[in-house]
Amino acid sequence: MYPRYRFFLFYLKLGAIVFFIIVLFFTKDFFNTNFYKRPKSTKQPVRQWTEKSPYLVDTSACKIPKIDPFDPSIAKFIKSQREPLLCNRRPSLTYENGTKLHINWTAVNQIKWNGQFSYCKIQPIYRPPDNHDHNYFTYLPSEKFYDTIEMRHEFARVICFDHNHRKIHKNFHQFILPKSDVDERCSLAFNEHRTSSNIKETLSVVMIGVDSVSRLNSQRYMKRMRNYLLKELSAFEMAGYNKVADNTFVNIVPLTMGKFLEEVPWNESMSKIPFDDYDFIWKQFASKGYRTLYAEDAPGIAMFDYLKSGFHQSPADYFNRHFLLAMTVDKSVWYDNHNCVTDRLETNIILSYTYHFMDMYRYSPYFAFSFISGLTHDDLNDAKYADVPYFSFLKKLQENRQLNNTVLILYSDHGVRFGEIRESYVGKMEERLPFFFIVFPQWFLSKYKDYANNLKTNTQRLTTPFDIYETLSDILYFNNKSEPIRRGFKNRGISLFREIPEDRGCEEAGILPHWCTCSEFQTMSPTNEIVQKVANNMIKEINIQLNEVSKRCAFLRLGKIKNAIKLLPSEKVLRFEESKNDVINRFVKYGDRSKAQVNYQLTFSTVPGNALFEATMQFDERDDSYKMVSDISRINEYGHQSDCVDDYNLRKFCFCKS
Repeated sequence: MYPRYRFFLFYLKLGAIVFFIIVLFFTKDFFNTNFYKRPKSTKQPVRQWTEKSPYLVDTSACKIPKIDPFDPSIAKFIKSQREPLLCNRRPSLTYENGTKLHINWTAVNQIKWNGQFSYCKIQPIYRPPDNHDHNYFTYLPSEKFYDTIEMRHEFARVICFDHNHRKIHKNFHQFILPKSDVDERCSLAFNEHRTSSNIKETLSVVMIGVDSVSRLNSQRYMKRMRNYLLKELSAFEMAGYNKVADNTFVNIVPLTMGKFLEEVPWNESMSKIPFDDYDFIWKQFASKGYRTLYAEDAPGIAMFDYLKSGFHQSPADYFNRHFLLAMTVDKSVWYDNHNCVTDRLETNIILSYTYHFMDMYRYSPYFAFSFISGLTHDDLNDAKYADVPYFSFLKKLQENRQLNNTVLILYSDHGVRFGEIRESYVGKMEERLPFFFIVFPQWFLSKYKDYANNLKTNTQRLTTPFDIYETLSDILYFNNKSEPIRRGFKNRGISLFREIPEDRGCEEAGILPHWCTCSEFQTMSPTNEIVQKVANNMIKEINIQLNEVSKRCAFLRLGKIKNAIKLLPSEKVLRFEESKNDVINRFVKYGDRSKAQVNYQLTFSTVPGNALFEATMQFDERDDSYKMVSDISRINEYGHQSDCVDDYNLRKFCFCKS
């Protein structure tokens, strides 16, 4: 070969090599991608969620379907036309202003009173600090006033009289008054907390719970509240917030203690023991120098008091149960289905109490826990009445700059648990998915962008009350470390400051199959042989529990199976064989489908009594065995059917013989 051709081939080969290197450099990301294995990063890509997505949560381990709030199947339960609830029938002759109580001269001078008004008396409402009756209150000696009076007591009934000393008006008022002993305790504890725990930021917390409102029902009836939260307050809505137990009490305990009820430990045999010594999250904040408030309405069904012993000592620095008890038993001030007190909505009385606490301590760290049941507890459609009160409360907080250094959590415990809608597929889903919003100050989100991004990601991840407990712990001990300080139980909770793993399912989150909304449902015929067998096994479980009260309660028989759903495990779970390596060269090996544990969720009636129950039973394909994997929920009201028993668990099953 001629020399010049050898040089030509040499340069041709050299050019090809250089060209290949250049191509390789610019396409390295392509060639580094392994299409059969996960990328080296352990962080899963965030699946983008849009309004058109069919899922609220769409991850590899959990798909929660997005349901139309006005789905035709439940249209008959939705009543859109309701008159607004206005508590304007009885103008009040007195009103609160800060720590003062005033005569409302505008109301006094109305023609109705025709110059009859003479004076008013305040009757302080009192409960001794260590009283052992959680339903106790008393009135202290009354004091006259004629115009304005500086309050020395937090709670009072006010009675007004005419010139002949006859009663012409009655009302109730509550005040947030400074407490020197609280201020002293908090100052010392807070300084020690910041120093010893290396705290980087201090945020106050206010939690407002709204009983029995699902995310779907908030979309139907609380649009102004939702719009203000999302658009004006830039709230994070946890669309995949899944309850972990049945009713209010058993969902609030995980939220405020990070544990299931039985892990606290607490059970129905301990109903005579008060909750004073339990380590609730507000007590943790109090021990670190935060002022605290605990407020509930509807004292007859309060979460720690209904069939339980409540608190014998005040659980917080500001506690209004005895005020609510006094107001509730005085029937003369109530109207509109026990929602209005003189000139105020009962809901607004709790919101106002919370607001004045926040206002009093706007420059000090505080933790406020309020829970409001009366307005929304009994009827799916009553949520419409709640829209304006909560919207107005939020607007007032924002306009008065009360959220500049405060985390606001507005949430519900569960959806509606009773009524016909609860028997439908939509009703079952929304009962398990309460609404949940969390609002952070904008300066905080700008300063801690990683946390803001994680919060946004978590809005489309599976979340639970256990996660909120961890988030509250992170707020209390905020030191901006990369790893959270675990203070929950069994590490099932994950702070919302951290990204909820993409592969998190119900089991990892601590959600029993009975409550899990991630499952893939397959509707079964009520006449199916397995369905019938499951139903009879559930009846057997009920009757075993009834055996101890068989002299008073009738044994139950299967009435009618309303519906049956087979909860199918993921096909990948059933075919999983092994995995090797956590990061580099990671792969999962799948084999033949193995026999599985399949869950059956049934709604059925029983006789006598026509009770409606819902439960989940597990069928093990490997040995053809059955076992209960859930509580058995009573989903229709039982009225006086079970008056012959006092046991909290057995009341839902018992049909009294006499």
